[in-house]
Amino acid sequence: MPRMVILDGNSLANRAFYALPPLTTADGRPTNVLHGFLTMLFRLEQEQHPDYWVVAFDKTKATVRIEQYAGYKAQRKETPEGLRPQFDYLKEILAELDVPMLELAGYEADDLIAAVTKQAEAQGMEIQVYTGDRDALQLISPKTHIFLTKKGISDVECYDEHVLWERYQLRPYQIIDLKGLMGDTSDNIPGVPGIGEKTALKLLWEYETVEGVLANADKVSGKKLQSNLKEYADQARLSKTLATMLTEVPLPFSLDNFIYRRPQASKVLPVLKKYDLKNVTRLWQERYTNDGETTEENSEMVVQAWSERELSEEGWLTQIEQWQTSREPLTLACRYEGTGLQGGRWLEWGVAVLGESFKLTREEASTQVIKAWLDLLENDKVPKILADSKTVSLLLGNEGTMLKGVVLDLSLASYLIQSSRTKFAPLDLVKEYAPKQDVFKSVSEEAAALAQVATKFKEELHTLGLADLLHTVEEPLSLVLAQVERQGIGIDVDQLKHFGEGISITLRQLEQDIYALAGNTFNINSPKQLGTILFEKLGLATAKKTKTGYSTDAETLEELRLAHPIIEKILDYRQLNKLMSTYVNGLLAQEKNGRIHTTFQQTVTTTGRLSSTEPNLQNIPIRLEQGRLLRKIFHPTEPDWVLLSADYSQIELRILAHYSQDPLLCESFALGQDVHTRTAAEVFGISLEDVTQEMRRSAKAVNFGLVYGLTEFGLSRDLGIPRKESKFYIEQYFKRYSGVKRYLESVVAQAKQEGQVRTLLNRLRRIPELFHSNRTQRQLGERIAMNTPVQGTAADIMKLAMIHVAEGLKPFRAAILLQVHDELLLQVAPEDLESVAGLLKEKMENAFPLSVPMTVDCKVGPNWYDMKAYKPEE
Repeated sequence: MPRMVILDGNSLANRAFYALPPLTTADGRPTNVLHGFLTMLFRLEQEQHPDYWVVAFDKTKATVRIEQYAGYKAQRKETPEGLRPQFDYLKEILAELDVPMLELAGYEADDLIAAVTKQAEAQGMEIQVYTGDRDALQLISPKTHIFLTKKGISDVECYDEHVLWERYQLRPYQIIDLKGLMGDTSDNIPGVPGIGEKTALKLLWEYETVEGVLANADKVSGKKLQSNLKEYADQARLSKTLATMLTEVPLPFSLDNFIYRRPQASKVLPVLKKYDLKNVTRLWQERYTNDGETTEENSEMVVQAWSERELSEEGWLTQIEQWQTSREPLTLACRYEGTGLQGGRWLEWGVAVLGESFKLTREEASTQVIKAWLDLLENDKVPKILADSKTVSLLLGNEGTMLKGVVLDLSLASYLIQSSRTKFAPLDLVKEYAPKQDVFKSVSEEAAALAQVATKFKEELHTLGLADLLHTVEEPLSLVLAQVERQGIGIDVDQLKHFGEGISITLRQLEQDIYALAGNTFNINSPKQLGTILFEKLGLATAKKTKTGYSTDAETLEELRLAHPIIEKILDYRQLNKLMSTYVNGLLAQEKNGRIHTTFQQTVTTTGRLSSTEPNLQNIPIRLEQGRLLRKIFHPTEPDWVLLSADYSQIELRILAHYSQDPLLCESFALGQDVHTRTAAEVFGISLEDVTQEMRRSAKAVNFGLVYGLTEFGLSRDLGIPRKESKFYIEQYFKRYSGVKRYLESVVAQAKQEGQVRTLLNRLRRIPELFHSNRTQRQLGERIAMNTPVQGTAADIMKLAMIHVAEGLKPFRAAILLQVHDELLLQVAPEDLESVAGLLKEKMENAFPLSVPMTVDCKVGPNWYDMKAYKPEE
């Protein structure tokens, strides 16, 4: 007799979600449902050997029953954030497993199960239904057995007619009568008040059905029970109807669609790996190994040993000449000494191509071979794959050579695939696909391993739609950044020392002010001592406490800024102290020949923005005038040249306007209005002329706070106004700018569905925080979802602009010195100023077309502080 296995997808998924602890992929997507459901599925497949099988899902609310009774399932809580996306993940995996699925809008999985069961019975099949819902007991027959989950979904109990009778002394058709009388709190089926399972069973044993019970209401013992049966007779009949599974549904299907098909490893293993389901993968592989079959591929890649060829000097020259005309990519690994610009020099090269590897050692290579090798690296017609092209570019630059022809930078590829990764060394890159890889014994082995995982990176980039972003933005930019780092920026060392002396005097004065306000001396840099002063001696309200005492972090102090004048002094002290240690002392230590060479990191931020390290020139504190004055020490590296800066005007708000298409916001930019003044006019309902500076300041805080998930509390703190007032600002804003509100809500909703967001250039950011069990983390995830498309797109546009500007500067005496958030800083010879400023403005404003105009403001000056507005001729 053919066997049909039917699974209640929603019921089993819910059971798995609550039965298993939170499990996630490496990037934070929830997977406990996948583990539980698939483990059960594979066990069933192995034990039951189904001839037919299908998984039934709810598609929408049960509108057919809601039309009969508006309260049906009305008490059900919203699907938990961690569960909702897993239904899509599960369906994706089931599709690759060739497991048939059924769903129909308006109907429940129960109804589809009943409809399939009816057809299967008619064709003489043996049916097994797996569910956590006791309603399914009504389907029991000589051919149909119900398997109810007991604890989680790993333990099931089989019900047939005999077991049902032993347990309840009921026939299957009476299950709906039981629900009609006692109701069902899980589905909000009302039943008859005062009747529980015990009473309902007694009534049915005597009168068989709901109708029988109601017809004999006068004979029932107990006046209250008699009264309720008469008063709620219609409710009992309705409850029975609601509990009845529908065997006729408007969904044509053929049982032939549910024939069991053996899944293919080539389809299954990649999708199991996508969700990091290692235990499930092992179970699946054991299932087929036990059948005497082997899977088509292992879920974990094993790097193969490629033979290493040793070449003589003549052999190397011949081989390099062959590679000069070959179009097969060379995968390169480099061992070097020093760090980049600091005297960095290559020691060994590993080369891997077509199953062979080679090792070129500087000490053993002749001058002729080294020259031929460097010529090869500079040949842009020879495709090259590397782990880190920027570092190699800097190393080669020390020898007057340029790296060209990079077709795949593996560290940048890895970063785009998962922006939260922190390790990009060659071994880390290989371990992403071959986790058992040991430390490389040689540079040639490293190159061979990188060559093998390169194929995997390419596949994943293509699958995620990230190849274009890598090849048109990130890889070209890395070479531009290498030039910028090598160029460096000039600093005035004597002025920096003098500046430091001024800060020291101010710090001493601030110390005395703080001690006077505190009433005694203490170590301002000690969080413990500071906490005692603030929260015990001065009695300020503490926001939070840590294991070691009171929290005095920046966030806590910002919240207390208005509570006592000492807070402002402490914040100023901290900022100047950081200025002194990080910048004055730090820059003096890192200065070389009157220049500072920062390092731009491409793989650090999750939004796509560049970061600057050793030293960080993007984060000079500018809230205090002394912080801004630090910019005075930065100047061109060439005598008599000038600095030229170009700053995107309100780029994030323009991107928000593009995304939201809010008519008011778009109109502001189209008309060239001051967007903050326009916002204030809309929020306060006044003309542009009547907007005060205070109103504009409030509007500006709202505008810039929006994409960071601005809250009433945050705005209240930032503006120093009551919560009631900040609530008014936000509510009024969203009334007038309803398009922005709709966009922000839609981007969060989509992120919750997909677990990720994209920028306009398709940059990907996964947001595991959206599915966190902690509410604060989920709210953080929502803010990330709002902010990332906007901030990430701004970063992408700036990167494109840098590439275009660097190319455009080649005919001129000019160079890019720094990139700081939305600003580019260049140095330029005075005679080329007009042309370069025009080029800079044109390239930046047209880097990527938006539906609103982009504008760039230019400034020029002898140093980074004394700069005046400069408008190139159109």
